[in-house]
Amino acid sequence: MLIRLQNKISDYVTKQADMEDWKSIREHYFYASYLTFLTLTVCETNGYVLPQDIMGAALEYRLEEPEVLEWFRKIPGEELFLKEIRAEIGTPEPYETNLLYQEFLSSDFSAEDGKFLFGAGKDSRDVLGSYYTQEEFAYEITRKAIEDYLNQKNLQRKKIRIIDTSCGGGAFLIAAIRCLKELNVQGDIYGCDVDPVAILITRARIVKETGCQPCESSVKLGNPLMPSAGNGNMIRRLEMAAVGRFYNKDMGLDPGVSFDIVVGNPPWEKLRFEEKKFFSHYVKENIGGTKKERKELLEKLVPVNQEFYEKIAEDYTEVKKIVKNAPVFFRTGCGELNTYALFTELSLNLLGEKGIAGLIVKSSLVKMPVYHEFFRYLTEKKKIYELYQFHNRKKIFSIDSREQFSVIFLKQENYSDMKVALNLDDFRRFYLQEKMELSYEMINLINPDTGMMPNISNNEEWKRLVSFYMNHPLFGKVYEDCRFGRLVHLTNHSEYIERKAGNGYEAVYEGKFIELYTAKYATYAGICEIDRYKNKASARVIENPEGKEYPEARYFIREDIWRNLSKNYQKGYVVAWRSLTSATNRRTMLATALPLLPTCQSIQLLQLRDNQKMLHILAVFNSIVFDYFVRLKMVGLDLTQTMIRQLPVPAEEVYQEVIEYNGITESFEVHLNSRIIKLYEHDERMNGLFAGIRHYDLADSYGRKEIIAQIDHLVARLYGISRSQLKEIAASFDKYYTEKEWKSWF
Repeated sequence: MLIRLQNKISDYVTKQADMEDWKSIREHYFYASYLTFLTLTVCETNGYVLPQDIMGAALEYRLEEPEVLEWFRKIPGEELFLKEIRAEIGTPEPYETNLLYQEFLSSDFSAEDGKFLFGAGKDSRDVLGSYYTQEEFAYEITRKAIEDYLNQKNLQRKKIRIIDTSCGGGAFLIAAIRCLKELNVQGDIYGCDVDPVAILITRARIVKETGCQPCESSVKLGNPLMPSAGNGNMIRRLEMAAVGRFYNKDMGLDPGVSFDIVVGNPPWEKLRFEEKKFFSHYVKENIGGTKKERKELLEKLVPVNQEFYEKIAEDYTEVKKIVKNAPVFFRTGCGELNTYALFTELSLNLLGEKGIAGLIVKSSLVKMPVYHEFFRYLTEKKKIYELYQFHNRKKIFSIDSREQFSVIFLKQENYSDMKVALNLDDFRRFYLQEKMELSYEMINLINPDTGMMPNISNNEEWKRLVSFYMNHPLFGKVYEDCRFGRLVHLTNHSEYIERKAGNGYEAVYEGKFIELYTAKYATYAGICEIDRYKNKASARVIENPEGKEYPEARYFIREDIWRNLSKNYQKGYVVAWRSLTSATNRRTMLATALPLLPTCQSIQLLQLRDNQKMLHILAVFNSIVFDYFVRLKMVGLDLTQTMIRQLPVPAEEVYQEVIEYNGITESFEVHLNSRIIKLYEHDERMNGLFAGIRHYDLADSYGRKEIIAQIDHLVARLYGISRSQLKEIAASFDKYYTEKEWKSWF
């Protein structure tokens, strides 16, 4: 049925819209979509309804406001279109409009060669943040929130006020109605969303759930992230939603105050205008793919389309200013704005004195440093009382199975430390899972600079982390004079960068070129021009890193610009590591020594005045012990200096302790030096780094990987790690060490 309905929508837009006018296309797409789902909701609610009675039935069941229905009556071709949609629906098997709409959102529209078409895609869903929650999951969260609220002492209110500020298809509000009925509690239900069709469906579901009886509910169209921004009335908000301007200030809606329960699954989107997604609806797929192409496209647009583009772009610029200046977003209106963080702080501010919030959010909210002020506030003031961290490996949501999300419960009046359940993948009775109690003080011991949650998956990992933090100093304390950097940015410095080598230019090193203890891992030599510069281009791995081949670069920066960028660094050497990485990779930390040379943003580096101390850092960075800590702390894909500063490292004096290793009695420092020098013996660029460094000659019988394993042994002893603990850690790196290797070497 959905395909037939989409065909009707396509025909309507193609005939009624000016197919050269993007705003007209967007408007008529909305008109047809809304009328289609209005018909579906009315028929689902009331059974057989004649086309001419659809508007009246919608009014009777309070599915829509009278002014809105009058507005739709003025749409060109409205009457004929309703007849066609009603005929397509006919009297089919029972259906759920909510599920049909979710399927509808999984298709994107495009206008090509004068025709309106549907195709696979998720741009529309991304803009709306419409990844709906499973009904059972919404029920579990809502039931817990209501029961936790009712279990508090000295409750005064007889009627519970419940709101979902991004209600979508109404899963949480329907769950709330059912829970109130089961618990024999009276309540008022409130909701809001920027999608008029979602509002319509939610109202219809409430009517159906309550047996078509009047329900104390208020579900409104509007954007609560701009509660005091605009003076737009209901019709003005509808007009803005019709053309996809969901962040126009006239969409602003004040949801109210002093709610007892806030529940929901707020959108997980960045608050920014996605140019590429916008253009994808109106231009062919091969146009507008790059920033340069989009700029050229803009310059050629007819005025009406250029104005439409500019208006939407202005909306995003304006909403960012509004949000960053709004007191309600004092702690989350920072960095690159994310809607889930903003909705969480909004929810907390909407709660009454004993109010409780139960929300699904991206786990970044409790892990990413950008939200450190907000999360510290939640933990220090004990506003967050329970945290459940999920992995999406069982596809609870129809997104990447590697995605992580959390269910958080917030409370205005709480005196206990946060309880945390980890590594969940099933939402059924999730709140009964084993939890551990984490205090504000203990979290800040692990992450003193940010106070964020580490990337742990069980209680044992937490205990191990705490033990190491209590027994070893932090990198930032041991190496206070360390200078960090990320120097050349291929986009920001593009006007000074060429693709061909020339006089007065220096090659730019990329993250792909480096690996453990080598700056000769990969090259662009032999890669054709097209493949070399395409998105996500792959370099060729150098077969023998101990041979004569060195990386061939694809970008070159002007020498004078490079001198200016590197003026705060001394000539000599640095420790460099791949910035773009992941906790699930074969290895997460991949570091090498490098001469000071141009490196792009995919490489981060550090420098000390003492080369010997840099060798200490290099050995630690590339060890599986340090890598293990990195994985427990890694959030996202960027291994930043902020994280490095907060990791435990051996104290400098420990390197001078003398031990016997493989029959040789020397200090830790000399044992490590000897192995690092051996690993770099075929890279003549490093000779200056090792000048004057004490070492002994290492036997040629050891292979490269075995030498790295020996360094792992030595670093583990620096940390005081037992052999059994080291073997356990080595086994966790099963994509790097084979079972035979870790059993033999560790």
